[in-house]
Amino acid sequence: MIACGFRRCLPLLAITITLWGGLVADVTADMSEPQTRPLRIFMILWRGETNVEVGLRDYFNSEGIKTDLIIRNAERDKNKILEFIQEAKRIKPDLIYTWGTPVTLGVVGQFDAIDPQQHITDIPVVFAMVTSPEGSQIVESLASSGRNITGVSHVVPVETQVKAMLAYRKAKRIAVIYNPMENNSVLSVRALRRSAEVHGFEVIDQPAELDESGRPRAEDIPDLIDKVAAREPQFLYLGPDSFVGVNRKTFTHEAKVHRIPTFTATEVQLRDAEALFGLVSRYDSVGRLAAHKIKQILIDKIPPQDIPIETLRRFSYIVKMSIAKELGFYPPMKVLKYAEIVE
Repeated sequence: MIACGFRRCLPLLAITITLWGGLVADVTADMSEPQTRPLRIFMILWRGETNVEVGLRDYFNSEGIKTDLIIRNAERDKNKILEFIQEAKRIKPDLIYTWGTPVTLGVVGQFDAIDPQQHITDIPVVFAMVTSPEGSQIVESLASSGRNITGVSHVVPVETQVKAMLAYRKAKRIAVIYNPMENNSVLSVRALRRSAEVHGFEVIDQPAELDESGRPRAEDIPDLIDKVAAREPQFLYLGPDSFVGVNRKTFTHEAKVHRIPTFTATEVQLRDAEALFGLVSRYDSVGRLAAHKIKQILIDKIPPQDIPIETLRRFSYIVKMSIAKELGFYPPMKVLKYAEIVE
């Protein structure tokens, strides 16, 4: 658990974070009508099951909700998504669950470019792990999609992340490496540049080079780290980028070799790599919130367009002390008062 509640920690970070509050009451509410059969949910995943799906299953189990989960894994291949869409149209599940921005865009399309022949328009869709639903044009407004979808975003706003980073130590230069073909990453880098203007640091912007198929190459990561290290950044920012996420161990290890502290926007890079610290939404909590929205649609009978798109209202400031020791880069006392320390 975090050493102190965020309300007490807010003055230190100047971060506006609201605790879950009312959501907890909603999540634990009784089902409005008895369940007569398992909910048939067609799940389209981007890179296999994650802790998001662990949280989703845990929610269904704790609520006594029976489900029939049909799981399809795109394995980070956008070409497979259309195949899964056609399958879903044939079998007509009660609801489609999508993981990540590429899958969600493939399934529902941009709000101003919907093609009923290509996209799902007549089956409810709940998404999770979409960095910027508005920026990706999945929805025009978080208050209502205006159509058959709702969902959960997982990323803490970039400005809030920057404040958390600078609470650890001030910085003149912050580096970021990203996939220029991934919309999430491009939007995140733009937000980082805007924040840099406010806080007075330089962004060392390093896009990954692409191969002939338009994909970044994992073998280039050491060279990318070398390039940014030459400019002596105080931090390497690891944003919500699938290329970075898949290769998180290489990114964080190479940064550590150059003694560059890494700040991450996603939990997995702290739990399963060598990032130093981050302000993150817990994956299992994201899954539970997505499952709650599924319950609202299929059991409480609330139309998806009447359910707001949300992010979590409680974030975790996590410091990996084993990396802090290796780098000799210990958190200040003010951070220790509210951070969760992991080894």
